[in-house]
Amino acid sequence: MMTRFLRPLTLAAVATLVMIAPLAGTPTSPATDLASRTPGRAAATLPVTGLPTGARPAIAYAFATKPAFLGGNFRVHRPSGAVSRIGFLALGQWSTMGRGVFGIAATEVGPQLQRIDAHGRVVRKQFLTHFGLAISPDHSIVSWLDNRRRPHDLEGRGAREFTLPRVPRGDEVGAVAGARTCKEQAPEGGGCTVFVNAARNRGVFVSTSHGIVGRIGPMLHVTDVNQQGRVTGLVSRATTGHPACWGVFGPGGHRAWKTCRYALDSFSDDGRRVLGEHRQAKWDSITRFAIFRHDGSIARAYTFRPGPKRSLTRLTWEDSTHLLGVLRVGNTWSIVRVGVGGVVEYAVPPVAAVNEFTPFALPIR
Repeated sequence: MMTRFLRPLTLAAVATLVMIAPLAGTPTSPATDLASRTPGRAAATLPVTGLPTGARPAIAYAFATKPAFLGGNFRVHRPSGAVSRIGFLALGQWSTMGRGVFGIAATEVGPQLQRIDAHGRVVRKQFLTHFGLAISPDHSIVSWLDNRRRPHDLEGRGAREFTLPRVPRGDEVGAVAGARTCKEQAPEGGGCTVFVNAARNRGVFVSTSHGIVGRIGPMLHVTDVNQQGRVTGLVSRATTGHPACWGVFGPGGHRAWKTCRYALDSFSDDGRRVLGEHRQAKWDSITRFAIFRHDGSIARAYTFRPGPKRSLTRLTWEDSTHLLGVLRVGNTWSIVRVGVGGVVEYAVPPVAAVNEFTPFALPIR
């Protein structure tokens, strides 16, 4: 079962999971559709000017004094006060790893895997055929697909790397379930499970450190997993006249709740809340977002009106109760903090725009 992914698994247990997983379209009881039936908190307009300035971000962020298209002199600023070069990797998917940074950069010729040391030197790089970087709920394991569609994981602050079995139809890593290590031997760990999405939302597969590869359901695409094994995933694709629907899935693939108003993105650090977003492609901006509680009810929801020189991007969890996002309003950029309790403030106060490109970037969480 999915809730066992984070504990030691026997070969038989994983095999059973793959065989009993429901197929797409499996009906669920009406009680599991709480969020789709129950009106949530009314969305408020996100305030974006004249905000108070709060504490500096509790997670790393990147800043460039000279941002550019797919580039810029980005540096990572850590909560400790340490600063190091990250370069254009900041504009891709990245995470701090030990004293360095690891991730997948966006380039003009495709995704590039990069590892950058504490001195800002690129010590590893490789072009990939797939985007998609995921991090475990405890932030210790980073996973991606190589060019043979095999999931890799990097752990131990970058000291260890493992390769898991190939997923023939895999297109990107959606989530990784595990704690501290994919290594199965005592005393360190009980293995890990990597959720791999097929292209065009055509299903989800798992590849495990126990050597098992199989398709699971009923979700069509997975975006995250929490410490308890709950998974956020796509329930149904958008059709003419009907939006896509997303849900949170619990033991055995049973859906706990769903929403057709937001795409579910990620769990909070404690796994008890879920971020849902709706984006507008024209301005590459979030237009509305919500923080869902464990039961699918909405704790806080906001709308945002994008436009020229006006965008909200890269919402990510700072901790269990706060989000950070990159905000542009007019000729200024900032990092804004939004709390479950209603706080909206600057985590990094506004800086003047030097061109049309963002000077801020946030990591995956």
